[in-house]
Amino acid sequence: MSIVSESNQLTVLQLTYKYIPDVKGGSVYKDWKVKVEFISNRNYWHIKADAPWANNFTIHLADSGEHFFGVQERNYPSNQLSPDLRGESITVAVNGADYLYSENFASAWSAFYYNSLGYASFFDTFYEGEYKFGNRGTTQLFHTTSELDWYLFFGKDGNEIFNGYYSVIGTPKYIPLWACGSIVWRDEAKGGKVQILDDAKLFTDLQIPISGMLLDRPYSDGSQRWSKMNFNENFSSPEVWIKELKDVYGLELITWVAPMTFSDHDFPGLLPGFQGYMDLTDSVAIKEFETRLANEQYKYGVKGHKMDRADEFFPYVEHWSDKSSYRTHRNKYIFLYSKTIDSFLEEAWGKDQFNLSRSGFQRCQPHLSAIWGGDPRSSWDGMAGNLANAMRTSFMGFPNWGSDVGGYLGDTGVIPDELYIRWLQWGVWTGLFEIKYDGAGGNGSDRAPWNCSENVQSTFRKACIQRNQLVPYIYSNLNTASVNGTLMKPLSMMYPGDDHTYQLWNEYLFGNNFLVAPVTSSENKREVYFPEGVWINYYSPGEKIAGSQTKLVDCGLEHIPIYIKEGSVFVTGDIKLGNNNHWKKGNDFFVINAFPSNKKTNSYFDLVDMFDQDKIKHIVMDNNSNEINIISPPLSLDTKISILVQKQLYKVFLNGKRIRSERSQENFCEINIKKGIEINLTVKYE
Repeated sequence: MSIVSESNQLTVLQLTYKYIPDVKGGSVYKDWKVKVEFISNRNYWHIKADAPWANNFTIHLADSGEHFFGVQERNYPSNQLSPDLRGESITVAVNGADYLYSENFASAWSAFYYNSLGYASFFDTFYEGEYKFGNRGTTQLFHTTSELDWYLFFGKDGNEIFNGYYSVIGTPKYIPLWACGSIVWRDEAKGGKVQILDDAKLFTDLQIPISGMLLDRPYSDGSQRWSKMNFNENFSSPEVWIKELKDVYGLELITWVAPMTFSDHDFPGLLPGFQGYMDLTDSVAIKEFETRLANEQYKYGVKGHKMDRADEFFPYVEHWSDKSSYRTHRNKYIFLYSKTIDSFLEEAWGKDQFNLSRSGFQRCQPHLSAIWGGDPRSSWDGMAGNLANAMRTSFMGFPNWGSDVGGYLGDTGVIPDELYIRWLQWGVWTGLFEIKYDGAGGNGSDRAPWNCSENVQSTFRKACIQRNQLVPYIYSNLNTASVNGTLMKPLSMMYPGDDHTYQLWNEYLFGNNFLVAPVTSSENKREVYFPEGVWINYYSPGEKIAGSQTKLVDCGLEHIPIYIKEGSVFVTGDIKLGNNNHWKKGNDFFVINAFPSNKKTNSYFDLVDMFDQDKIKHIVMDNNSNEINIISPPLSLDTKISILVQKQLYKVFLNGKRIRSERSQENFCEINIKKGIEINLTVKYE
């Protein structure tokens, strides 16, 4: 079965041939037809067909010289950093055990790709496939299924395209406020509960704000000190120490889990063969899995899971309870794992829960809080490769991604100060900020800030403080992803007509407002490409850079290059989160940040007001060369409005009445407004 597009016009071929034995023992070829259904929606086409006699579908698309992005997180081929897959052939099947060409053990996959012509392709199936992009005048999409369920999404940029995609697969999962802060973890907490509580105290004594801790394996009894899923003697009395983490330090706890029991077969519904993987379509197995986690973890306060191992060695050719084809098993297992764990957590905690996974596949988004980018090496190459992984994951439509800050793999626990500093500075500007603060592979505790140099310790603190200030922005973006798309946006996704962006892997938009350019080498400078528009230096707002050019930017160890798109309005804040209630003074407040253009512009930001039942507050900025208008519904916190003004003399009016304002040295006009007041603010230049 083939579907062919010629000159961008869709033609459906309803004709194929199938081998049919005849009654005399000979053979004939019979002509078969299939009905193809074409559905046109506001921003996508949906093409369906069912041919039960067929073994596969292949879609042939005429090559128009376009560029292709997505399909898998792994830097294919051979650790290629560029996300552009033109000319490549890729197997669409989860294969986390195949790490030969993977620097970072990255393991997200999808039958979804983004195209520089302004569309995205989505083959809605768990069946394995193979995609050949721009080879010999054609692009071929092949899947081993008799059902065609193919979507083409259209839009001016990635935000519009993903709006259509999420309308099909479901709204991305809600992210709780605490999971938008800083989450820290050890590979092995050999000191048990005492060490965990000591660490929480040390972070607090150093006034380093964190909001969650992740407990990795081993912490249980049974095979591989996991299969019983309980807290072992080293972590005894979880009702006491987990409560102390929450009540004293304001921290939530996440634990490591796997859909397997290793060599322990005292568990119903295990698949035959290696490692004791569960049949996640077996209701008895799922019930036992949930019962153990509910009785041994949730009732003590565990609110999330780091989901590991689903992409490795499970016996995918074995029969499952749902009788699905083995050709779907690798991909479907990843989806079932996310859906299963999410259902457990939702039953226990409702929306207030979080799960992160190394592996992901399409349709996980409504059930999976975040992708963590595998097990990167503690090296500059490991960090660079992980950044490239992040871009590919975003192209597949996973809204939330994070790195193991500092890296995971290495010959020793030592990480150079400069590398650690740069990784911390980058991690702030990812969706999931999780910091591995012991050595690579669990070697020592050299990365804990109290064991680091003064420079690293200071950077650690500054990074976590900056992260807290960004929490309202991150929380709002992640919880409006169905409209605003992925949080970390590759430039070619947002500027598909700009051919300078197609090879870029080391910079991205963070939301719609920030341009982030991580430093992935020991040099304190790097080239930054500025797309169209005007860009304002985040750390030196007096510096503006015109877009559509590449510049060599000096960047000392103080921070990485961050720029704000002129014409932006967005919300940050200063709120109590996690352990900072031990030293934070004063009331919580929001900051409405406005960076108007000299030209007439209209922009907005949707604040998800976490202290007002998550109501979406639509904040609008209108401006021209003579005045700036900011309109906002009442907010739940006191609010500071900070506006970068273009001229020295101006008047400020709030709800029609002239008011006084403060002016900072950086040429910001600042106005303080009490909570609960509708805002209609005007700045008029004289």
